[in-house]
Order: sequence, then structure tokens, then C-alpha cells
Amino acid sequence: MKQLCTTTLLPFLCSVLSILPLAGCTESESPDEVLGCQVETVAGPEDDVTGKWKLIRQNTFRLYNGDIEVKDYSCDNIVYHFNPNGVVKIDNDVEGGGRHVTGEYVFELIRHAFDGKDYYVLKIGTLNWPCRIKESHMTLNMAHVDGPTLYFSRIE
Repeated sequence: MKQLCTTTLLPFLCSVLSILPLAGCTESESPDEVLGCQVETVAGPEDDVTGKWKLIRQNTFRLYNGDIEVKDYSCDNIVYHFNPNGVVKIDNDVEGGGRHVTGEYVFELIRHAFDGKDYYVLKIGTLNWPCRIKESHMTLNMAHVDGPTLYFSRIE
């Protein structure tokens, strides 16, 4: 049994653990370059989500087969409007809507400091999304639980 664990499970665990650090990475600071429609962005603070954010792309990594499903939403109108009162209004004109259901939801941006750096979690409703905010782009990343990575552009 001991030999089975070292020869069979160890390589599997090593491969899974080597993928996990990639789950928190973004491919680009400005992912617009590979999108169907150009999105005009505005600059804003890197520690605040208040304002309007357009969903431009969704990547979903499938751990079981290694595929990445990419959905380009840059030509669609899926906008998250984060209000200062802690309510986000999602407007979605895509038929079916998927996970981006039109409506209003409570949100909270939670800051965690570790080793001199700030890390954020954006809680929308009951979901906690690891979050990376830049001046004009935001990434919400659930890849660590085999979920999607959402890329947004700040539009207002």
C-alpha cells in the first residue's frame, strides 16, 4: 500500500498542486485585445468597485480534462453597477442570462492584508469571489473551485 501511494498518488497530487497557483493569475492586465468588440474604459481606484463594470469575458477551466472554455461577452450588454450603498444592480440583455441574472444583490468588498499586500474578496449575495482590481479592469476568480474567471472593464 505504501508503494502504491508513492508511485500513484504522489504524481497526481503534485500535478494538481502545480496547477493551483495558476488559479489566481490573470492572463493580461488588459484582456480587451482578444475580444470581439472594443470596450472604452475609464480609470478608477484599485481598492474600490463602486461604479459600472462591463463583463467582457468569462473563462472556465475544467480540471477533469484541462480544457478552458472562453465566452466573449464584449459585444453584449452585461453591466454590474456597484452602488456606494452596498447594492449591485446587474443588467443583462443576453438571452438566458446564465449566472448573470438581472436584479439587485447585496455586495461587500472585503480587504485582507498579508505580507504587506492587500487582497480582496468581493461578496455578492452569498458567493465570495477572490477579486483583483486594477485602474480599469477587474477579475473575479472562482477557478480554485472549478468555477469561472470573470473579466470586467470599468466603464463609469
